[in-house]
Amino acid sequence: MNGDNNGTQSGDGSVNIGIGDFRGATLNLGNGGKPAFTPEQMAIKRSSVLGGASIKAGTLSVFGIVTGIASIVGLYFTLFQPFSQPRHSSWYALFMFLFMLGTFSFVVAAVLRRKRFEPFLLRKYYLEAGTRDGIYLSSFTATCPWCRSKMRLRNIGPKNGPRDDRFICERNPRQHTIDLDPTLLPEIEE
Repeated sequence: MNGDNNGTQSGDGSVNIGIGDFRGATLNLGNGGKPAFTPEQMAIKRSSVLGGASIKAGTLSVFGIVTGIASIVGLYFTLFQPFSQPRHSSWYALFMFLFMLGTFSFVVAAVLRRKRFEPFLLRKYYLEAGTRDGIYLSSFTATCPWCRSKMRLRNIGPKNGPRDDRFICERNPRQHTIDLDPTLLPEIEE
């Protein structure tokens, strides 16, 4: 080695290398020392749940609004019965359930318009927004880049804290984990 500097000395955030030739090498900086992998390197597979069926976000919002209003009207007439003596009715449980279902539907549609990717059932499945306002239920698997075992995407973290979408290896779940950036996934074309 002749001591020539083959690195760059300019630019904001640049890496200055003294003696050594690193041409063709991969340097992993940041990311906590963990290597970064592309979706292609991990062979990420999206599996559609419910046979790939979807519902439009607008339809889900309208369903939520109509169901919410109908349940409030039903609750009023069940609990207060304005034209007769009040009596106990079991219909109020049904109307409360419908109100919660309507509110949930409206909120899910609103959140997916902004975020486009949200954990759902048991933190194993994900709601995704398609390119034309469709909402899909999906699960994800990948191939572990270290041991070639199957990895599954899970939403993990503390009960009341921030959660991460993370691929977890079936063979070595403690050490073989990779955080997912959902913006790197291909969009669902409709």
